[in-house]
Amino acid sequence: MLRWLKSYLKRYPSIVRLFRNLRCKLTNVRNELRDVRDSHIMRSRKTWTTPYGFKLLGSSSIHHRAMQAGTFEPEETALVQQYLHDAEVFVDVGANIGFYTCIARSSGKQVIAVEPLRRNLDYLYVNLAANRWNDIEVYPVGLSDRPGLGVLYGASVTGASLIRWWAGASQVFQRMIPLSTLDILLGARFSGKKLVIKIDVEGAEYQVLLGTRKIISMSPRPTWLIEICLNEYHPAGLNPNYAATFEIFWKHGYEARTADRRNQVVLPADVQRWVNAGSCHSGVINYNFVPVTEDSIENMECHQQSV
Repeated sequence: MLRWLKSYLKRYPSIVRLFRNLRCKLTNVRNELRDVRDSHIMRSRKTWTTPYGFKLLGSSSIHHRAMQAGTFEPEETALVQQYLHDAEVFVDVGANIGFYTCIARSSGKQVIAVEPLRRNLDYLYVNLAANRWNDIEVYPVGLSDRPGLGVLYGASVTGASLIRWWAGASQVFQRMIPLSTLDILLGARFSGKKLVIKIDVEGAEYQVLLGTRKIISMSPRPTWLIEICLNEYHPAGLNPNYAATFEIFWKHGYEARTADRRNQVVLPADVQRWVNAGSCHSGVINYNFVPVTEDSIENMECHQQSV
């Protein structure tokens, strides 16, 4: 019976596509409703003491549980901790419930947290209060290339985006949010200080970086850790601003590296090859960008010769 049905449906590909699209939409709605359940109905009330020493309350989602257990993004976390040794200020764009914010504050750094999703903000406020930190700047806005208003799509506590249809999310859950730029939020008040800036904004990182014309070239130049996806979640299939995102840093004298234990140099030829292939071969979606030094130039030349 099943074999006959499959054979029959092959005659009507439009019907097959319709059912596939419907199934995809139902799956997305189910996932988002589950996320609402985890964030509200089944919301955790227990504040956990993480292996890093600070307290953290989150939903029952696997991401928040991993943050509480100290198993969330271990390589990226180690990299942030490494950069924090020499930093004075940590800027957490897409702060979520405050995992990286708390890591930086527990290291004694000045912290600026940016998070537009209301549910995440509720957790963030509770977590700052639980650790008795009242000196952290929190901005409940989204960031882009200019101030204004935007629509935040999706219900996920870790995947809401300014990009419509990001990761296949339905449009059932959306809300209007205020937008600003990183140049406006930070201004010139951190001139002369070493900044570490983490950006995790679900596909909107290029627009965010267009609003950092002053910050990206300040002295000393900041160190950046950014999530950049090529073909993983973008509704167009491929991220149309993928190469341009890297180009912003190369034009301002930065080098790109994978944000993992390999710390592998990423060259323009690498990015162009990935775009042409329609798939990234770096093995990561998180990258760090650091100002170019004489040693890093020598390392890049060696890497280019090996390629």
